[in-house]
Amino acid sequence: MKKLRLSLIGLGLASLILTLMLSVQTTDHRSNLNLEQRIDDALHVAKGKLKKTIIAFERRSLVGIRYPYYTYRSNWFSFNFRKNRNQPSGSWKPGKAKSWASGAFPGLLWQMSTLETELVRQQFWSTYARSWAEPMRKLSYEDVTINNLFVFRPWFKSARDDKEKKEQLETILQGARTLAMPYDSSTDQGIFQMELGVMGTKRKANRTDDQVYWHVFADHTINVEQLLWAAQHNPNPIEAKDWQQKVIRHLQTVSQTYGKNRKPGNSGTWQRGYFDDRPSSPTYKQFLFNEGKQGWRDDTTWSRGQAWIIYGVSIAYQYTQDASILAIAKDLINYYINHLPDRFEGNKRRLDDFIPPWDFDYAIEKNPDTDRDSSAAAIAISGILKLIPTLPKNDPDRSLYLDIVKKTLNQLTSSDYLNDLKSSEMSILKKGCYHHPQSIQPSSEYDNGLIWGDYFFVDALLDYRRLISSSETD
Repeated sequence: MKKLRLSLIGLGLASLILTLMLSVQTTDHRSNLNLEQRIDDALHVAKGKLKKTIIAFERRSLVGIRYPYYTYRSNWFSFNFRKNRNQPSGSWKPGKAKSWASGAFPGLLWQMSTLETELVRQQFWSTYARSWAEPMRKLSYEDVTINNLFVFRPWFKSARDDKEKKEQLETILQGARTLAMPYDSSTDQGIFQMELGVMGTKRKANRTDDQVYWHVFADHTINVEQLLWAAQHNPNPIEAKDWQQKVIRHLQTVSQTYGKNRKPGNSGTWQRGYFDDRPSSPTYKQFLFNEGKQGWRDDTTWSRGQAWIIYGVSIAYQYTQDASILAIAKDLINYYINHLPDRFEGNKRRLDDFIPPWDFDYAIEKNPDTDRDSSAAAIAISGILKLIPTLPKNDPDRSLYLDIVKKTLNQLTSSDYLNDLKSSEMSILKKGCYHHPQSIQPSSEYDNGLIWGDYFFVDALLDYRRLISSSETD
């Protein structure tokens, strides 16, 4: 028994040494590449991981039935408490089509099809993209942009005939109409609250026992892209103008709440915000309070919430060129940059670390080395890349933002965050943090691969390529 134990220990040490050697080899390989070469490497990894995912879902007959969500972790806690113990570490937890991020996967497949030059390979990706996209066509959900626009816009662009093109456009327009529908208190239907000037839903706040308020979700800020793209392609100019005006009003209204009830102040965002929509109330139309939900506390800034809003506001300026929207975008981005680990003060500073902690304030007050969220970095950088081309070449923020983009992508394409092509992991990125529980207790939902992180990472890589290419031809 003693010999067996020693043998197992020896095998464990050998395995650990081999893992470390492979890690060093991979790290050395990527560290010798420039950013453009790293991006090529990352897109190559993306193709491999997506093919691995397709094969795994086909084997289980889940194509178009279940969608990648986040990857299982390999540790004692997740093994003992997760429901699907038979699924290996690094495999995707499958979610239903109506899950909030399901559209990210067919969106990724469409992105891969644009990278191919050979027709057969293009058709490989687009065929699977259609298989996972079609079941999402008639879903009713609040995460419209991810589960509608990201799925059917590329289908619209690659449509084989006018009939197919028209079908995709109508699906997108219908999604926009859902978002723009005025709220009717008599039926409790509609998303845009006309009196408040903001999109949301009625919800009982977590901190109250008996009162329902108008609730705005930071994550849903990216839904403005659905309205703005649809407005550009809407044959009805009156409806299109209404959609654009609602986007601007929504963002202006929400931006006035940033920093309120927040310990850090300034442009730190909340995840859930509540407005008083009771006409008889003395605080009618006012912003009442916020909740952190996936952040550390109600008065701290959850980094992915900040990233969602950066993306939404940045792309809104790309479409509208409204000066007030640009000011909001810059405030949000500057707050994000100034709270990255590379900007931490004193001995808390983590030099050359541009991946945000899951909660900015938890990192500062509790642990500067707390878990990072690669998905927050990918979303934020994707948003910043939407803004950069709209800024004049002499805008000082343009060079600052481009520098942050380069440094973040350089880190995300390192072996610290980019999975190795030969590993068993199915996600492209690692070290995503879905959320920490309230008391920062062990959970299987951090240090994962996250499908939305993968989507926005690839989106950022492609946008950066286009930006550099256009700069070289200027």
